[in-house]
Amino acid sequence: MPRTSYLDENFEATHYNNVRPSYPQSLVSEVMKFHKGPCKSLVDIGCGTGKATFLFEPYFEEVIGIDPSSSMLSIAEKERNDRKLDGKIRFINAFGEDLSSIQPGTVDTVIGAEAIHWCNLEKLFQQVSSILRSDGTFAFWFYIQPEFVDFGPKALDIYYKYGWSEDYMGKYLDDNQREILLNYGGEKLRTLLADQFKDIEVTIYSPSDTDTSTVTAEKNQFLWRTTITLNQFKEFVKSWSLYSSWIGNHPGEPDIADIFVNELKEVCHCDNLDVPLKVEWSTFYYLCRKGG
Repeated sequence: MPRTSYLDENFEATHYNNVRPSYPQSLVSEVMKFHKGPCKSLVDIGCGTGKATFLFEPYFEEVIGIDPSSSMLSIAEKERNDRKLDGKIRFINAFGEDLSSIQPGTVDTVIGAEAIHWCNLEKLFQQVSSILRSDGTFAFWFYIQPEFVDFGPKALDIYYKYGWSEDYMGKYLDDNQREILLNYGGEKLRTLLADQFKDIEVTIYSPSDTDTSTVTAEKNQFLWRTTITLNQFKEFVKSWSLYSSWIGNHPGEPDIADIFVNELKEVCHCDNLDVPLKVEWSTFYYLCRKGG
């Protein structure tokens, strides 16, 4: 697994949980529509604080969340206990590639929400295939970035500058992560996936490359149109592992999140950091079944 601040003991998991977006119910429904057969057990790879875990809980008899971050899991466990679901949901502190604690061939569905880019894909896909029953479902998805509808391409250029380029926070992405996040999974992922799985479906939404007026939730179940203020966006940036890596390697320098948002404010002529702004998220998701 690449180096990430999410594994640090002092990682602010509460802040992460508060500022990270959840996922639309339409995506959950799409996964369940794709799924065939029993709904006894689900495993959530890289479950973090449990955002996806709890969305899928009503559909399965048993749910297991797996994550290597103890601070993340502490948030998830509190949520589980508050909901009185301790008899239905359990969490395991482990890396996504280590599913040895789960009996082979017993799981109906495995999901990965904004998570598998932290894993060795070849090992992960082998492990997922091992624990799934015949024709079991594997689904994973990502939101890539929010594209500011009111600001246009200039805002996206600034996002790429600070979020993806090697001049700023993007330098902390490894080659595997960059390929997955910037190429909607990429060829290597698709090749490795096809070695273990069948009936592969890929759905991509990139607002900057699409006539968004023609896209509806009926056509793309991960169509995600929301609002966000620049202050909220700044807190979202601060939840990134890339941000924590930058801060750790640039002590005493101006906060990169402040610089990022100030440039958005100036270039896009937005003087009020608390005005809700329309955004459309660039997203993709994969659905497939165990091969063989």
